Amino acid sequence: MSESATSENSRTRAPRGQVTDIYRALRDRICLLRYPPGMLLGEHELAEEFTVSRTPVRQALQRLEYDGLTETRNGVGTMVTGVDPNAFRDIYAFRLRLSEMMGEFPAEGEVPRALSTILELQDRLGTLKVHQDMEAFWQLNHELHHATNRLIANHALRETHERYYFQASRIWYSVIEAFFEEQLADLAGELNEIAGALRAGDIRAVGYIQRNHIVFGLHRVAIAHTTV
Repeated sequence: MSESATSENSRTRAPRGQVTDIYRALRDRICLLRYPPGMLLGEHELAEEFTVSRTPVRQALQRLEYDGLTETRNGVGTMVTGVDPNAFRDIYAFRLRLSEMMGEFPAEGEVPRALSTILELQDRLGTLKVHQDMEAFWQLNHELHHATNRLIANHALRETHERYYFQASRIWYSVIEAFFEEQLADLAGELNEIAGALRAGDIRAVGYIQRNHIVFGLHRVAIAHTTV
């Protein structure tokens, strides 16, 4: 394999033994494009990295395939899927509807925790205006997603909301560098608006704020694809 799934430049520390932790580590590497489309993910190499048998690695890879982030080909193995330009609009359009549905299943008990997270993210965002750290920026968005995802009480909707976030984030991350300053401003505005909605206890408003900012991201992805 031309590129190793245990690359030395991977900054994610390998978890030990848990299928969910292995799945999340691999998912993050794929979404951050450390594992680019077409890269083979060898069970043996990953099992050595995570110091586990091949069984939990295989289970993690199966979850990634369910998410649409990998595919298994006979005689080849498991590889990272490509990003289909014709599919990204469908993914984003579905995410818009998912965000609109957040208010139908509000987890009101999660509001204080979500607000605390948002305020912390606002503080951390300020440092990125000085140091352009793409991975740190992605991490802020990642934590914002988890904070808002916990506001959904319905398990099926929460799980679907999560899966499509990560499908979309890989597309978004591939073009973000060209719009970094604009995205910083968008994220600052989104955090401020969500904080206001959470102070009012309005989870439905949080969903629509998220929806509006997804539209902004879709617009930038579309621009990037038309200029390639």
